[in-house]
Amino acid sequence: MGAHGDGTVSSTPYDIKEVIVTARPVAGVHAEVPRGRVGQEFGRHLDQVYAAARSGAVHLDGQNIFIYRAATADQLIVDFCVGVTAPFDAVGAVVPLETPHGVAAMTTHVGDYGRLGEANAAILAWCRANDRLRAGPSWEVYGHWNADPAQLRTEIYYLLQATGAEAGP
Repeated sequence: MGAHGDGTVSSTPYDIKEVIVTARPVAGVHAEVPRGRVGQEFGRHLDQVYAAARSGAVHLDGQNIFIYRAATADQLIVDFCVGVTAPFDAVGAVVPLETPHGVAAMTTHVGDYGRLGEANAAILAWCRANDRLRAGPSWEVYGHWNADPAQLRTEIYYLLQATGAEAGP
């Protein structure tokens, strides 16, 4: 792990792994967010999910998950989600969703959320170096909050296109 002189820590260089992930049920709110503004925008969307849980309509496991569905030069399409423990019906903007499933490149970022871009860049570099093509969404699975940035853990995933061996007969 590398210290950054500002009290934050990241797991640079990142260990990128190819993993098979299964779909995970989540409660989420779809949003269009200006690039560079996720940190300022996520709270108002997750607040809706947690409000649905307080009303008893949704049973959450408490793990925040951001699914990046698409991007343009200026906007990101993001599902701001929380894992669920039981199926539920939509409540206002809060809808039942699933995380992507299939083969993914993943790494774990340890440290300040402001440095998540480093982990994303490492996965993209790994994809280029290993001739792996992305298959759409990426997502971040956040560990439990801690005021000490050195204790923050975030798993980052990028869905990959299947290779011939993974595609099956």
